[in-house]
Amino acid sequence: MMDGALASAIESLEGHHPELRGRLTVDDLHRHRDLVGREMHGTLEQLRRESMLRALRSVGRDDPALAEWLADELLAARAQVVGVHSDVEPVVDELLRRGHLVGAITNGNFPFERLRLAERFGFIVHAEEVGEMKPAAGPFRRAVEMAGGDVTGWVHVGDEIGTDVKGAQAFGMLAVWLNRAGEPLPAGARPDGEIATLDELPDLVDRLLAG
Repeated sequence: MMDGALASAIESLEGHHPELRGRLTVDDLHRHRDLVGREMHGTLEQLRRESMLRALRSVGRDDPALAEWLADELLAARAQVVGVHSDVEPVVDELLRRGHLVGAITNGNFPFERLRLAERFGFIVHAEEVGEMKPAAGPFRRAVEMAGGDVTGWVHVGDEIGTDVKGAQAFGMLAVWLNRAGEPLPAGARPDGEIATLDELPDLVDRLLAG
């Protein structure tokens, strides 16, 4: 996804500034992002925008406004090229049909708000805006503040044991491990449920909440 989005951003840059055609590559943008990540602290968004500025400087364009524009182009491209698993939208619709509230809590800076799917979400929490990342309590607390309800009536679903399962459980939520790859359960992990596809989720959520 990221390679496709970077390529799209470069194509847009070259369309507006043909003098830069062929001057920057996807590998160049990855390299500058890696360097910035090693040298600076900041949100994912801040690091990406700084890396765009440095990439442009490397080809003789010290232009903060252009760097901001290029970073915005990347965000837009990410939403356009992302692939959503085929089971996501039908399952979200089924959960909503059964009366559940659905939302997203993410450690990344992917622009969920730009996806058509986000129209169904009751909340979206970007952890870096909260000031701490999952498995810390902050992102889970913000979701409950936004959507309301007793934390024991929440089911958090994710594919990472440490951040998604243990983090949610530590905050008092039920936690389901989405294990699409069929990996063995890590030692010490005790998810409240495990599923191979989201198709299994609506019935599992109902059982967990009824229990």
